[in-house]
Amino acid sequence: MSETTLLDNGIKIITEQVPHLLSASLGVWVGRGSRDEEGKKSGISHFIEHMLFKGTKKRSALDIAREIDSVGGVLNAFTSKEHTCFYTKVLSSDIELGIELLADIYLNSLFHEKELNKERMVILQEINMVEDTPDDLIHDLFTKNLWQGHPLGNPILGTAPDISSVTRDALVSCYEEFYLKSPVLITVAGNVRHKDIVNMINGVLGGVEYKGSERNLSEPLPYFGVHVEEKELEQVHLCLGLPSLSRSHSQRYVMHLLNTILGGGMSSRLFQEIREKRGLAYSVFSYLNSFIDTGALTIYAGTGNDSYGDVFKVAIDELIRFKDEIVEDSELHRAKEQLKGNLLLGLESSDSKMVKLAKDDMYHKRHVSPEEIIEKIEAVSAEDIKMLADDIIRLERLTVVLLGKADALVIDKVLPLKQ
Repeated sequence: MSETTLLDNGIKIITEQVPHLLSASLGVWVGRGSRDEEGKKSGISHFIEHMLFKGTKKRSALDIAREIDSVGGVLNAFTSKEHTCFYTKVLSSDIELGIELLADIYLNSLFHEKELNKERMVILQEINMVEDTPDDLIHDLFTKNLWQGHPLGNPILGTAPDISSVTRDALVSCYEEFYLKSPVLITVAGNVRHKDIVNMINGVLGGVEYKGSERNLSEPLPYFGVHVEEKELEQVHLCLGLPSLSRSHSQRYVMHLLNTILGGGMSSRLFQEIREKRGLAYSVFSYLNSFIDTGALTIYAGTGNDSYGDVFKVAIDELIRFKDEIVEDSELHRAKEQLKGNLLLGLESSDSKMVKLAKDDMYHKRHVSPEEIIEKIEAVSAEDIKMLADDIIRLERLTVVLLGKADALVIDKVLPLKQ
């Protein structure tokens, strides 16, 4: 059971006590991410995340690393499209140290010019690594083409020109806007007591003059069509997708089941048809990208230079199948069991529970219990999936991205047959 406290300065604290765990995980969540970089250089949120670990008024970067290592803990961060989180996982007895470390880097990071320039090089290498990894790059290219001209389509890491030219003043200005004027949420899960956590956090952050401001998000409009990114590769990497549902949409459980049946595992339709029956790909799957106000259902496959047309046709056939046929009871039952198992297995650690507390609050404004999720999954019928498919799966709204030695005409020859 979760408990919530709102500090006088507006910081929200949500905890879940799990007595049988030895660990505790704490995350500081800032309600800003790469989609909030409109008018700013792309990747600046991620750059700030890196700089928070590069020294404070009282600790060097090495001091920070040594303190968390000395208790066998984890101190890290990540940036997403819609939020930034920096977090720690430690033994429950060391949670006060974890809180103090996170508060220090949150409030007192120095953004030294020397450290900034070194970290700039690290991020540029990170960008280069993605560029050299086509099965990662294809997903950035897909979102770039789906949400053209909108920050939601920008890579979280940013682009090399933007990262190369960002200044310390720009970083500090964005930090102050995103971190000190944005909603801040702190979630904690593990063998801890809510009252103790609130007292510890209030002791280090309660005196901060918090100036939370409402988010102003622009509407992302999808763009459709076939896009080819030519590159000398041994394979063609293919992403195709359709606009889907937002993170909190009432039909989200139906959407999750459709995705699971389509390409959510080794027994999925795509895996069986493309890999097992035809041997056309090693890696093939589908996934959902869901945000506050929109989403996308995406299919990925890496295949041969002479077989991407065949893979694309099978993917289209499997999408259309949801509109033409009712899912059989046995297939729907397997998908439900898979989703429920994934949920429960994913909540066995303190860090996964900590993340769920945050996402429940950010996207649903309340705690959503595993029991409620299971009940909603069980309530989905085959007819629900058919109705959603009729609404979502419209090939005139398809975005297709090919990476490698590919020709858009191969795709165009398939699509008219299914319009």
